[in-house]
Amino acid sequence: MFAKIRKIINNGQDFFVTTHIDPDGDAIGSVFSMYWALRSLGKNVTVYLKDHVPYRYEFLPGPGQISHVIPERAYDAAFVLDCGDIYRIGDGYENLRKTEMIISIDHHNTNEGFGRINVLDTGASSTGEILYGLYKYLGISLSYEIAVNIYTAIATDTGSFRYENTNSKAFLICEEMVRLGVEPARVSRMVNGNHPKERFLLLGQVLSTLRTFDEGRVAIAYVTEEMFENTRSTREYSDGFAELIREVRGVEVAILLRQVDDRRYKVSMRSKGTVDVADVCGLFGGGGHKNAAGCHIDGSLAEVEAKLLEAMKR
Repeated sequence: MFAKIRKIINNGQDFFVTTHIDPDGDAIGSVFSMYWALRSLGKNVTVYLKDHVPYRYEFLPGPGQISHVIPERAYDAAFVLDCGDIYRIGDGYENLRKTEMIISIDHHNTNEGFGRINVLDTGASSTGEILYGLYKYLGISLSYEIAVNIYTAIATDTGSFRYENTNSKAFLICEEMVRLGVEPARVSRMVNGNHPKERFLLLGQVLSTLRTFDEGRVAIAYVTEEMFENTRSTREYSDGFAELIREVRGVEVAILLRQVDDRRYKVSMRSKGTVDVADVCGLFGGGGHKNAAGCHIDGSLAEVEAKLLEAMKR
């Protein structure tokens, strides 16, 4: 697949790069590193993100301009990174079908294989890890801009090397990125230790909703639109709350329900390894990893909780 991608890049000039909605560190780091990699080859690159860059990743070097609307034009190829299905890049994804050559690069086992070319490595710690291998294959000299994005992609998707997807290759790649000038302490500080006060006010309200089920093995908390308004925060301020809930002793599955509208919730599930939450979310049209997955479910809060608990029993 890398040989095919090299041929496409060599023969093309205009490229499109994107990822999923509500982007995390792997998504942002992957997209930005691909931007710099293609630019180093003298290519024109359009970066599209449905949402703005989350505050914790604003320090990462990226393009001077990011499109939030998919242009109605064709590109020589479109790279869709860290994304299991084409519709998850956001509204207007149909416009991307004007580009015949869609290349999907991902590590989620729920990837639908929607590209003309699909590079899927479910054993990789992150999409950033796969891209590192691609850049090496292409003979690209890794600049600091590429290195810090690759490091952040790997570090965040492994939970700072705490999750089960952490592998030896992740450490070796990050070691190389450090030699290229990346400062681990700075990345950690910007990603994990640079939150606005409103995030903590929101966290206090969310934790007050925490309940456990199945003899303490399942923990569920929720965040509503009213909580966001009361704390003058936004949805990105709740990023990482599910991971915090998973740290409760005895909890094997942590679930955060974020209200999208009156009868729709965004579900974030985290597991310590005993339950494959990607399978659970897959029942509702979502996906992800064994230990981290998400989906959307319609219904009242009580109905959504009941649906999830029943799905886990199955």
